[in-house]
Amino acid sequence: MADLYDRLDEIQGMTRVLTEDVDRLRPLTGEDVTISNDEEANRRFYVRAVFALVEAVLEQHKRLLLDLAERGTIALPAGVRQALSEQAPFVKDNGTVTYREQYLQLERKLRAVYHAAGEAFRQPLAVSFGDTGWQSFRTALNVRDRITHPKTYEDCHVDGDSLDTVNQGHERFRAVNNEFVRVAREHRQVHNW
Repeated sequence: MADLYDRLDEIQGMTRVLTEDVDRLRPLTGEDVTISNDEEANRRFYVRAVFALVEAVLEQHKRLLLDLAERGTIALPAGVRQALSEQAPFVKDNGTVTYREQYLQLERKLRAVYHAAGEAFRQPLAVSFGDTGWQSFRTALNVRDRITHPKTYEDCHVDGDSLDTVNQGHERFRAVNNEFVRVAREHRQVHNW
C-alpha cells in the first residue's frame, strides 16, 4: 500500500511534467492550412502528449481510489475494486486460481474511475458522459487511435479540425480532472487523510 502523501506527490509530479509537454508542443503545431513537415510531426506528438497526460492522470486517480479503499478511508464494492485493479481471475490447467492483467479501454476506465470516485467520496462528480464535451473527447480519442495505429498514409495526417477536436477533448478532460480534485480535496478535508 502506497503512502498517501507519496501518491499525491506522484499525481502532482506526473501532471506537471506531462502538462509541460502538452504546453511546449501546442505552439509548434502550426496555425495555417498549409503546414510544414515539422508542424505536421508536432501535431502527432501533441495528440500523443495530450493522451499520455489523460492516461497518466486517470491511472493515478484510479490508484488513489484503490489505496484509499485498501486503507478503509473510502468504501468501494469488491467488484469495483477488482475491475479497477484490472486483474481478472484465471483458472490454470492444474485448477489453481491466479490473476492476470485485464486492462480496461480508456473510455470505460474513465467512466468507471469517475463513477467510483463519486460513490466513494459520497458526492457525485459533476460530469456528464452524454453532452457535447464528452462527444468531443470521444472524437479526440478516435484521432489519437488513428495516429497511434495508422493503417494508411492519410491516418498520419492531423488537420486543423482534428487538432481543434483534440483541444476540445483535452479541455473536457481537464474539467473532469478538476472536478475529481475538488471532490477528493473536500473529502480529504472532512476525513483528514
